[in-house]
Amino acid sequence: MEKTILIVEDHHDMMSILQKYLGEHHYKTIPAENAEEAIQIYQNGHPDLVLMDLMLPGMSGIEAIKKIKKNISPKNYVPIIIITAKNEVSDIVTGLEVGADDYVVKPFHFDELMARINTALRLKELNEKLVQQSEELEKANTQISELNRNLLNKNRQLRKNIYNLHGLFEISIELNSILDLHRLVNSILLTIVGQFSSNSALFLLASKPEIDRLEIINSKGFYYDALSDLIIEKTDPLISYFNKKGLPDLVNRLKRKIKNSPALNQLSALDVRVVTPIIVKGATEGLVCLGPRVKKQSYEKQDLEQISILANIIAISITNATLYREVEQLSYTDGMTELHNFRYFDLRLHEEVIRHKRNKTGLSLLILDVDNFKNFNDTMGHPAGDEVLRKLAKILRETVRENDIVARYGGEEFAVILPQVEKEGALILAERIRENIEKTYFEHEEIQPQGKVTVSIGGANLPDDADDYQTLVNRADMALYKAKNTGRNRVVIFSAEDQETNVPPDSETE
Repeated sequence: MEKTILIVEDHHDMMSILQKYLGEHHYKTIPAENAEEAIQIYQNGHPDLVLMDLMLPGMSGIEAIKKIKKNISPKNYVPIIIITAKNEVSDIVTGLEVGADDYVVKPFHFDELMARINTALRLKELNEKLVQQSEELEKANTQISELNRNLLNKNRQLRKNIYNLHGLFEISIELNSILDLHRLVNSILLTIVGQFSSNSALFLLASKPEIDRLEIINSKGFYYDALSDLIIEKTDPLISYFNKKGLPDLVNRLKRKIKNSPALNQLSALDVRVVTPIIVKGATEGLVCLGPRVKKQSYEKQDLEQISILANIIAISITNATLYREVEQLSYTDGMTELHNFRYFDLRLHEEVIRHKRNKTGLSLLILDVDNFKNFNDTMGHPAGDEVLRKLAKILRETVRENDIVARYGGEEFAVILPQVEKEGALILAERIRENIEKTYFEHEEIQPQGKVTVSIGGANLPDDADDYQTLVNRADMALYKAKNTGRNRVVIFSAEDQETNVPPDSETE
């Protein structure tokens, strides 16, 4: 049967987009431009779901939710999803407190909106089914006294399911508030173990959609050695099955349906009882696996239905966390060289200074500058200069240690943070960087005064040369200026006499 959605939105363009998109997905829509109109429409005939904007002319969306919720009972439960351009947590929390069931913040992805609508409608259907079953059982209880005990037990189970459904709403709010991927996965596993009384659980995920395998992100209740070889290829028959079906199932049933699945054999050997796909944009990008239950109960049909709802919530949360991580990574990356940018350098150097003060492990900083770069840019043009900077970035990445932090400091300047490195080690690495750059051929480098692209490098150390962030940077800069003033293409590590004698080069700004 076609589902009806009441859309309360005063923005005509947004209303048109929502009606068109939902119509394409076979939903009937009823538009309302203000809260008063929405309440009248609702009273004339209850829709299956309400999409409510908070900012409306006249009565606010919050007040409209209050009035609508007054007329909602378990028998005519209608979910309300807030659509708002506000990013204030208090407004969203107020909407949820007065009765809204979920929210989406503009601008949003329509895939996310559809996932939330489908989840809400599925919960509505489950609620209606449970209410109907409860009413039937209560009626039978009054008519047939000899079945009283069985009816009471059944009623208790139904009430438990209703409580679990309410818990899923709470879980949805909590998980969607976590944007750190590893913390989110940990919270997901703790939630699942608690919700279904499982002895163990594990979470596998493709780190990126283009990655062709699922790897363990976190687990509960398993020995590390038992999981060390568990990697599931996306070409495995189990993943192909989930791409078509998309629903959780018992391992014993899956083994009867799927043949020649190495993944299923591995999971069965780990005593996994339920496997749940995490579907993102129509593809299985993750698996949640549950072990046996604490009290040895089996997983029933209603458990699998609740796990399916939870899987939808998890998919949305994982998508949000992944997007946040990608955006955060972009904000810390220099677009041209793909090194860390100054913002990231500033953040990490402050962290490393604090770590040094706490652990006394030492810290060195190198700042390097391309010699006579203005000459190269003026002669060959900025595109050629950009190629030089990209090639320098590649040399730096290949030369430093894995835990060293390389950043584009600004213009043609680069910086390298060396945690737990003393002055001697910093000098050795700086010379290696300088030599590698000097030995590398750069196109058109013959136009440079020395016939080569070279760099000057200055360095300083905690605690030998400074005791705080700013002093460390200043003294590395002083050392760099000295390298520039004494001939370029050299490394200078700060010393006490540099503080008085060193001045910036006066021939050019580089």
